[in-house]
Amino acid sequence: MEKLQSRKAWRRTVAAVFMFTGIATAYAQTYPSQPMHFIVPMAPGGSVDTLARLMAEMLTKKVGQTIVVENKSGAGGVLAASYVARAKPDGYTVFVADTGQLSVNPSLYKDLPYDKSTVFVPVTEAVSAPLFLAVNAKLPVRSVQEFIDYAKKHPGLLFGSTGVGSVHHLGMQLLAVRAGIKMVHVPYKGASQSTVALVGGEVQAALTALPSIRNYVAGGEVRLLAVATPERSVLMPELPTVSESGIKDFRVAVNVGFVLPPGTPVPVANYLHTQITEVLADKGFQQRLITMGLVPMGSTAAEYARNIADDTATYRAVIEASGASQN
Repeated sequence: MEKLQSRKAWRRTVAAVFMFTGIATAYAQTYPSQPMHFIVPMAPGGSVDTLARLMAEMLTKKVGQTIVVENKSGAGGVLAASYVARAKPDGYTVFVADTGQLSVNPSLYKDLPYDKSTVFVPVTEAVSAPLFLAVNAKLPVRSVQEFIDYAKKHPGLLFGSTGVGSVHHLGMQLLAVRAGIKMVHVPYKGASQSTVALVGGEVQAALTALPSIRNYVAGGEVRLLAVATPERSVLMPELPTVSESGIKDFRVAVNVGFVLPPGTPVPVANYLHTQITEVLADKGFQQRLITMGLVPMGSTAAEYARNIADDTATYRAVIEASGASQN
């Protein structure tokens, strides 16, 4: 009798799964049938916002539906993440998120207005904004090893960042731990302020994106020592990586991707993945991104999920070790 009931329950479960799958597939066949919304966690004008607008322009032509870009800035992206986490999982709300929202905030904020276990549905990791180890040109170092040696002889060297808990901040903390050096963090409100501080000598070093300092490097006011990606960057292929300099497997970058509200049907995510990666494969589009200091990626959903998990583990450890917190 128990076996019979168990068999009936199993059949009901299988039937429910097939029914849900059928509904999701049928829904995906008519998707998209109305305007879509790209949610950007920053104010207009930055690289994430620009990427979202460029992609929206291209996708509107491909999918035949208007894509509206909405900026929901504030609290380091928490407001935008909370909005998307609660959005209807129908594929019409798309989160254009970076490493900060997906991998840093769950550990940086003790309290979030949404469940920390929330898993956004990954579509693709679209671009990477590599970070470069930069120093004020007056600092007498020309390599990562010289920088480490100098920092060991001068404990308390000042480094700047775009704010407490930013990838720029945590990346330098990670470098300090891995290299065995002691530095003092000076947070600023955004890239423009931290760049001015580095150029003016208020701080001696920083991890920063190339567009922020390109002109100062050309003018001889800032010196680049290495890129913090696993491999040399197409943006500056002549520059070594931090890993090449002895800090093995060092990887710090602000990666930007597209994710969907929890529970969004997989066929919908797959459709978006195909459309977005086709845009990313366009040579003209790639060149526009590189000009902005962004490196095209276009990962699979599974690769993106793994990268988010790996980054989350890395930054959780750094946050716990440094005591960084936003509430």
